[in-house]
Amino acid sequence: MKTDKSQITKEIILEKTLQLVDENEEIKNVTLRDIAKKVGCSHTNLYNYFGSLSEILWEALGQVLIKMINYSRDNLTFKDDPEKDYYVLLSNFIDFSLDHIGLYKLLRMESIDGEPPSEVMNIVASARKEFDKNILEAARGKLLEERASFVSDVFFAYLHGEISLWINKRRLMVSKEDTKAKILSNLKQLFQELVIR
Repeated sequence: MKTDKSQITKEIILEKTLQLVDENEEIKNVTLRDIAKKVGCSHTNLYNYFGSLSEILWEALGQVLIKMINYSRDNLTFKDDPEKDYYVLLSNFIDFSLDHIGLYKLLRMESIDGEPPSEVMNIVASARKEFDKNILEAARGKLLEERASFVSDVFFAYLHGEISLWINKRRLMVSKEDTKAKILSNLKQLFQELVIR
């Protein structure tokens, strides 16, 4: 079914792209024609909003990061027990990653041609600053900003490694729930080793 051209927006194109990536669990089989079909227009209409599939994917990557942050921070205040809230944030981050394999792969694993637009790089930089800030809050004054950045690097590297192993089925037949429990347990131990000590 064709969509009225006046109802096609950049946001709708990105939303439909993310749906396809999530359904396919990767970007490899997502084409301009697939996106256009999902939007309800011809693929040439997409060029009114984006110069290429790569441009769509870069902007979609920024939207994935925003979705992940919003999902992870849902209902958290970091007021009463910042360390506990930080673990909930990490738990939510893991849930999002394991439940949306295609989106996680777009964000962290898939190669996209060209360079990311400055808007996407700003989203990435802002997310990183927020993550560092959350570590500082959870540490309750036991860390300097530079150390918080180091802890973020370690946490992201560990998280990415574990999630990638699970996504690529490189773990011995471990359920999603057991994988999440193991990752969280190890992150708590890392937090104790890198922050509390």
